[in-house]
Amino acid sequence: MGPDMFYHMPKLNGLTVAGLAQQMEEEREQNIPPHWRVYFTVTSADEAVERAKQAGGNPIMEAMDVFDSGRMAMLLDPHGAMFAVWEPKNHIGSSIKGEPGALAWVELYTQDHQEAAQFYKAVLGVEAGSMPGEENMTLLKAGGQDVADIMTMTPKMGPMPPHWAVYFGIDDVDATAEKAKSLGGDTVAGPMDAPGVGRWVVLRDPQGAVFRLVKGA
Repeated sequence: MGPDMFYHMPKLNGLTVAGLAQQMEEEREQNIPPHWRVYFTVTSADEAVERAKQAGGNPIMEAMDVFDSGRMAMLLDPHGAMFAVWEPKNHIGSSIKGEPGALAWVELYTQDHQEAAQFYKAVLGVEAGSMPGEENMTLLKAGGQDVADIMTMTPKMGPMPPHWAVYFGIDDVDATAEKAKSLGGDTVAGPMDAPGVGRWVVLRDPQGAVFRLVKGA
């Protein structure tokens, strides 16, 4: 990307899973820890930014071109959770999902799942639906498919700011958690079983970025 600047795209079966890049200096100066960022595909990044502003969001970075790959913008929702939108051109983004080693799910932890759902409906054009047996959770759907969920944080979760969390699929949660520890990471929560979902664990990599692993039920 430039002198001493690299953008890595891990692949699985020849397909792009995600992106890895050195954190921007501006973020480090604000004591923002290393993190995984969630991108949502949109038809127009500029229009998504305008919808976000009208719905109470705040752009961190206005829409900009990323070479000939696409156009992106970074935003804060009304509760302060950061996310990004991506208008694809020559690069669609993740091209594999739901396989061990690939992205499995994204989840928003926020102060009010119903308010947040209204915001993302307005910005992304998705639909919202309930999850059976879960009163503090809303599902987001695109094209009839579940794409994310929004959860109201509870006191027992401890103090943490609203944020989007990423889940990667894995064949053996416990063994992979142990491997992560051997490579300098640590466990934040779990491993544990979630009825109807599967087994999952929250991990922190050696630089502090938190992510989750899940094996479906």
